[in-house]
Parts: sequence; C-alpha cells; structure tokens
Amino acid sequence: MTRKIVFPDAPGSWSIFFNEDRISRLNSIGEFSLDYSDNHPSPETLIERIGDAEGMISGWGVNNDVLAALPNLKVISFVGLGVASFFDLAEASRRGVTITHGLSAASSVAEHTMALILSASRNIVLRDREIRQGAWNDFPCFDLRGKTLGLIGYGRIAQFVTPLAQAFGMNVVAWTRNPNAEIASKYKIEFVALDDLMASSDVISLHLHLNKDTEGFLTPELLRSTKPGVVIVNTAREQLLDETALIEMLKAGHIGTMATDVFNVEPLPANHPFRKLDNVVMTPHNAYNTPDATAAMCDVAIDNLGAYFAGNPTNVAV
Repeated sequence: MTRKIVFPDAPGSWSIFFNEDRISRLNSIGEFSLDYSDNHPSPETLIERIGDAEGMISGWGVNNDVLAALPNLKVISFVGLGVASFFDLAEASRRGVTITHGLSAASSVAEHTMALILSASRNIVLRDREIRQGAWNDFPCFDLRGKTLGLIGYGRIAQFVTPLAQAFGMNVVAWTRNPNAEIASKYKIEFVALDDLMASSDVISLHLHLNKDTEGFLTPELLRSTKPGVVIVNTAREQLLDETALIEMLKAGHIGTMATDVFNVEPLPANHPFRKLDNVVMTPHNAYNTPDATAAMCDVAIDNLGAYFAGNPTNVAV
C-alpha cells in the first residue's frame, strides 16, 4: 500500500509556497494531498482529512482526540517552533508519534525582536499615533548604545538577536540552564545568573520554549527585581510570565514598556488591559511570518518528513 502524506490545515495564503517542486518532493516521500484552511479545522474535519496517512505536515497542531483517532499516524512535521503549545508531547510519545519542528524562522523572529526593541526605545508607536491624531508631542526615549540587553534562554533565536543588538552598541548578557564557555566566546557574550540579569538589564528579551518547567517562569518577584523603567520584549510565549503582575507594574511605571508579539489569548480580547496602555507595543503573533521564512519552513517540514521515513529523523521534538 502506498504511504500517504497529508497537510490537512495549510493556511490559504500558503498556496504560493506549494509549487510543483515542493509537491514533487512530497510525492517522492508518499502520496501527498493538502487542504487549505484559513481557520483551525475542527477535530472531526482533521480526522477525516488525515485518515490513514502515516505522515502529516501540521500548521495548527492537533489535540489528543485527533491523535487517538489516527492509529496509522507515525510522524507529524510541524512547520514552526514551540511545539509544546500545539501538541500534548507526552501523549504523542505514548502513542509512538514522532513530532518534528522547524528552525528556519529563527532569523526572522530575531529581526522582529530587534524591531520591537527599537520601537520601545524610541516610543515609535505612540509618536505615530499622536501625529495621526493631530498632536505634535515629544515623548521620552533612550539610546541603545551602552545599554544592557538580557536574553533569557539562548537558543537559535537569541543567538541571531545577539549580533543585531551588538551592532547598536548594546552589551549582551544571557541566562540559560546550560551555559557554555565556547558559545559565550563565539557570540562575545557573558552568561550570568538569572537574578543578576534581571537586576542589571535595561532591556530583557524572552527566548524560552514553553513547557511545564517554564510556564510562569518570570514570577512577580522576578519582575519586581528589574530596573525601574525596564523594557521587556516577548517573541516567545506570554505564558512564560505572570500577566497580572506585569499589568500592575506597567500601570505603575516600574516596567517602562512591554513589547510583545504573543498573548495568553489570541486574537487579543477587546477588553484586554493591554489595549488601553500606552506603554505596550503589540504585534499579532507574526514575528515569524515573512515570505522568506515561510518558504524555508515549508522546506524544513518536507526535509523532516523525508529524513524520518529514510530512518534518520531530524529536528525531533518528541
């Protein structure tokens, strides 16, 4: 029987990326089919579309009910990072389903991180808004040169952020559970204790994967230990920090600016306090979303499937 490969939830805007070459590569792995969806399909729709496929590319993730209904499924090639936000990894492991992730959007997310830092340091969003409303106000801002950027987590995205920040004259320090002297030397950074990073950084950027060990990682106590006026940037997951404490400190001015691409609930609810705070800069979880990064994510997803069925799994999350 011919092996089946499916992409049951491809975003409609991705049709341009599934050209003849990529479809041919997928058909060389197995009989390939795809369905486009502008919204996350229902579990019933996913089960019907996936059927008896052994491999799938996933753009939105699947829940445990879907996994339970797919006994033939062997591998899921997720197109992005942060798989723990989209799958129950323990359940996938229990069912013997391998999940792979993509790494190709790291440089795009790093550029977006730097854009958020610049926007916060120069108060660009508020200045733009005021001009559009007919005002001509001057708001406080600060130079990046000579300031300290603290990176929490030091994976690929943080490593791409480092030279961008250094080009602006920032001193970069980082915290990770596994500091490595060779990496510190390569990127010309210093690994420091978390308490020291929180107390010394003018800008703090989050780059941790969300899992049971990192949820709520930035506690109210850690947030309160920061410099007055600190900028916090988040292109990872908002569940990494305590939102209630964050909002309180934004209102009080202890946290100068929150610049974020991620939220606990997406899209952001109409009554969310962030919408009323001038010291919050927001983008709609699209740090990864450029044509260059999307094309690369598709290629990595295909390569991951090919490697798995060739017996050499790569980029394995579980």
